[in-house]
Amino acid sequence: MAAFDTQKLIAWLTDKWKGRPCPMCGHGSWSVQDRTFQLMEFDPNGGLTVGGPVIPIVPITCGNCGNTVIVNALISGTVEQSPDTEEAKK
Repeated sequence: MAAFDTQKLIAWLTDKWKGRPCPMCGHGSWSVQDRTFQLMEFDPNGGLTVGGPVIPIVPITCGNCGNTVIVNALISGTVEQSPDTEEAKK
């Protein structure tokens, strides 16, 4: 994946989020992580699935209560899949 683009994420959040407050506490002070994390498939019979699907995410955290929302980094345009990854899917 390409480098993380914080400004692209903030622009995407501004467009989609439209200044909404935190659904838990009603405050509006959010902190955007400056890196991408990943969600991996979990097998209840054996733990992590090695070689399974991975979803790149960016956590957005309420500065008041800690409520954390995750945003898909691909859909938000924060990172782009490399052409090699796209070819491997075919």
